[in-house]
Amino acid sequence: MTSSTKKVEQNLRKNIRKYRKMLGFTQLQLSIKAEVSKDFIYDLEAGRRNPSLDVLCKLADALKVEPYELLK
Repeated sequence: MTSSTKKVEQNLRKNIRKYRKMLGFTQLQLSIKAEVSKDFIYDLEAGRRNPSLDVLCKLADALKVEPYELLK
């Protein structure tokens, strides 16, 4: 894994958590809105999983941001 890949993954985790908390969502609420499991959100924020492009878009929609905002 390259350092730029690690940076994007770190940004993704940080931004999902940041936008989730800004909206006042729990991990469960985000999982329901994005139609993924709560365990997936937990693992995603912990850095154990990465979303597919489809799931990234669902997360962005649920968090009311553009997908690229989660990666930068």
